[in-house]
Order: sequence, then structure tokens, then C-alpha cells
Amino acid sequence: MDRSVELVRVMTGCQFALGDIALEIAPLRTHGGNMALGEGEELGVEDSLRLFAEQIGLSFHTVRTYRWVAARCPKDQRQEVSPSRCTGFWRRRRTRTS
Repeated sequence: MDRSVELVRVMTGCQFALGDIALEIAPLRTHGGNMALGEGEELGVEDSLRLFAEQIGLSFHTVRTYRWVAARCPKDQRQEVSPSRCTGFWRRRRTRTS
């Protein structure tokens, strides 16, 4: 059982790390935040994430989800919260601070 728990911790850390890399490639924008490509940019957000996903052997949707969750889960809370529970954690936190 201890080994299984450790493997889940490693897997969770990898998911957040990949989400953080995806955020570096394509930072989240506000809803409807279409932006023209900047100087020197050849790919838009979706194309950039698709290319990244292809290069690392994951689906575009998986990378997009990791990116979304990483953007919404505070880094200092990540050891306590798994990615699958992070969105609920974020909603509760936002409700308390509103």
C-alpha cells in the first residue's frame, strides 16, 4: 500500500509539472481572450498545445486539462490536493473569498 500511495504522489506531481509547462507554452487568458499572434509566434494556443502533447505522447485534451488544473490550483496547496480534487478545492476557496 505504501508503494501505491507513493506512486500516486509521483503521478500527481508529474501531472502538475506538465500542466505548468503547458502554461509556460500557452498561458491562460481570460474567457474569450482571443489574441492575435505576437511577433515571432507561429502557432496559436491550441496548435502549440497539440504539438506539445504529440511530442510527449499525451492527448491534446489531457494536456489541456493538466494546464487548466495547474492554473487553478495554488502551488503551495498541491501536496495536499490531487488534480482530480483540485477543481472542487478551487471552487470552495473562491466561494469563501468572494
